[in-house]
Amino acid sequence: MRFSVLKLDVEKKEVKLEDVDIPEVYGIIDYGIHIHNKLKTYEIEPYDPRNVVIIGKGPFAGSALPGSHRLVFFYRSPLYGTLFPSTMGGASYQFQHVGVDFVEVHGRSEKPTVVIMKNDGENVSVSFYEIELEKVIEIWKGYKGEEGVYALTQYLLDNLSPEFEGMEFRIAVVGPASLNTNYGAVFSQALRNGKRAIGSEDWAARGGTGSVLLRAHNVVGIAFGGKKRKKKFPGEDITNMSTAKRIVEGVHKKPYNDVVTSATTKYRYNPKLRTGGTFGGNYPAEGELVPILNWQMPYIPKEDRIKLHELIMKYYWEPFNKESIEPKNWTTCGEPCPAVCKKHRRGHHVEYEPYEANGPLSGSISLYASDISVHAVDAMGFDAIEFGGTAAWIFELIHRGLLKPEEVGISDKPRFSKEDLMNDPEGTSEHNAKLVAELAHSVAFAKTEIAKIVGLGKRKASRILDEKFKDRLKYGESFKDYAVYTPLGEDGEINPTMYWAIGNYIPLPIQGRYWTFYAFGTFLEPEELAEKIVSSALWEFWYDNVGWCRFHRKWLKPTLKTLFMEAYGENVDMEEHAKKQIRRLIDYAKKAGYVPVFWDSMRVIDLVSKGSEEFGNEKWSEKFRKDKIGTAKEYLKRVLEAYSLLMGTDWRI
Repeated sequence: MRFSVLKLDVEKKEVKLEDVDIPEVYGIIDYGIHIHNKLKTYEIEPYDPRNVVIIGKGPFAGSALPGSHRLVFFYRSPLYGTLFPSTMGGASYQFQHVGVDFVEVHGRSEKPTVVIMKNDGENVSVSFYEIELEKVIEIWKGYKGEEGVYALTQYLLDNLSPEFEGMEFRIAVVGPASLNTNYGAVFSQALRNGKRAIGSEDWAARGGTGSVLLRAHNVVGIAFGGKKRKKKFPGEDITNMSTAKRIVEGVHKKPYNDVVTSATTKYRYNPKLRTGGTFGGNYPAEGELVPILNWQMPYIPKEDRIKLHELIMKYYWEPFNKESIEPKNWTTCGEPCPAVCKKHRRGHHVEYEPYEANGPLSGSISLYASDISVHAVDAMGFDAIEFGGTAAWIFELIHRGLLKPEEVGISDKPRFSKEDLMNDPEGTSEHNAKLVAELAHSVAFAKTEIAKIVGLGKRKASRILDEKFKDRLKYGESFKDYAVYTPLGEDGEINPTMYWAIGNYIPLPIQGRYWTFYAFGTFLEPEELAEKIVSSALWEFWYDNVGWCRFHRKWLKPTLKTLFMEAYGENVDMEEHAKKQIRRLIDYAKKAGYVPVFWDSMRVIDLVSKGSEEFGNEKWSEKFRKDKIGTAKEYLKRVLEAYSLLMGTDWRI
C-alpha cells in the first residue's frame, strides 16, 4: 500500500514530502515500527531528538464509516521504556485535509514550536510558529480565565485562526505536565464555527505522548487542516455511504443501521440500565469491585465495599445520569458518529477512567468534588489515568506518614480511610479532590523537590524515595509496595486501566491500554488468560494500526478484512500480520532492555492473590494462602510461557 509521508525536521526547519510503498505496512503502527527499527531508536534515551514521533491517520480515514478518524501517535515511551501507540478520537477528520497519511517529527527546535500543517486544496504547506518558553509558561498559568492546555488552545486559536481561513482545522497542545513529568499528554478539542466544542475533548495520553513531543522535540502544539478534499480509494469508493453500507451489510447480513447502533449501545444509551457512556455503564457493572482508595480493595471487607459502591452510585452515578443522560448532553469526538459517546454536564466532559482515577481511586466519590480534581488534572495536561494512580499513591503515603503534605506541595493531609468516605462522603470527597488539584499543579510545575521526583513515575520515584526517606520505612518496606503499576524491565512502568482485572497487571509489550484481557471479576488458569490476552491483543493492534475507534469493535472486527479487500484490493491475513508485528514490538523492547519482570510491588501481588479468592477460584486461592509470593511467581511465569508459545516468540521471565 502507498502512503504519503511528511518528514519534518523541527530543528533545521526542513520539510520533505515522500510517497512510500513498504511491504506489510498497512497502518500507522506498521510504519512506526519500520522507522524506529531503521533509526535504531532502541539505542537512545526516550528524550533524545532521534526518538521520532510518528503522527498519522489510518487508511480508512475519509470513508463514510464512523470511528475511522482517530489520530495515532507512535513513539518510544519515557514511562514504559519501549514503543508505544496513543490515539486521539476524531482528530483525523481534520487531519485528513492536510493531504498526507503520516507525519514524522525529527530533531529538536531551539524554541518551543507549534507546527502548522495545511493544504490550500492544491499544495501542502508547513510553517513553524515559535513561542518563548517563558511566554508558554505564562499562558499555561493563565490566559482569558483558563489555564494549562485550555489556555494554550485558546491562545493558539486566537492567533492562528487566520492561517486556516476557509478551512477545517484542529489544534493539539501539551501542558506543563509534559515539561516536568514522564506522563504528559497531548490534548485536542474539536472546533465548531471557530469555537471549542464543549464535551468533544480528546487525548493522546497513555505512555507520555506529550512529554516526548515537548522534551525530545520542543513541540508544544500542532495545528492542522485544509480545504475539504475527497479521499480516493483505489478500489470501492467507501466515501459513498451506500457503498460502505453494502460492504458492512454483506458481512453482517443485517441492515447497516442495526449493525452499528446495536454494537455501540453501551456508549450511546443502554435502555436496560437507563444510562450511557463508559461512566454510566461501568459503575453499575463493577459493583463492589470498583477500584477505590489506591486499590485497597484486598484489605477492605466486601460488606464495606458494597456500602462504598452504594455511595458511589448515589453521589457519583445518579447526578451524572440526571445532568448528562436525561437531558441528552451527548456529542462526538469531532467526527460524525452515531455512538455520540462524549457525555458532558456543567461544561465537563465525563468519562469513566479519568473520573475513576481522580475520583474514587483518589478518595472522592462525589461527582461535584471530582469535577474540581479532574478539570485540574486535565488542564495541567496529564495522562489522567497515570496521574490519578500517582495521586492515590501519594495520598496513601501521606496517610501512612511516609510523606508529608508540604513535601509534595499540598496544603493538608488527605482523608484516606473507608470510614472517612462512609461517614462523610461529600465533605471527604471535596477535601480530597481539592488536594488532587493542588498536587496536579505542584507536580506539573515541579514546585517542590519531591514533586519533581514524583513526575518520574511511581516506580522510578520509589527508588529515590526509598533512599531519601529510609528512616521512615519499616524493615523490608518500600515506597513501591503501595504503588500499583505494571512493570517492564528495570525501570519501566505504566498505570493499569481502571479495572480490578488480572490481565491488567501482566507485563506485556503494550500495557495500560486494551491489548490484554481486561475483564474484571474473573480469575482464569494462566494458560487460558494467555489465550484471551493474545486474542484481544491481535485485534486491539488493528484498531490502533488503522486509527479506528475501539468503541466500534463489535461490528468492525468481522468487517476489517473485507474493507481492505474492497477498498484497496489487499488480502490481509489479519491475525498473522498482527502476530508478526507484536513479535517485532517484542524484539524492539528486548533490544531497548525492557523485558518482562516479576511484580516488585506488594500491592499488585495482593491484588492478584486476593483476586483469586474474590473472583471464586478456590484452587488458586488455596495456593496463594499457602505461599503468596511463590504462587504469584508461578502464575505469572506460566502466563508468559503460554503467551510466548502462542505468539511464537520468547517473552518469558
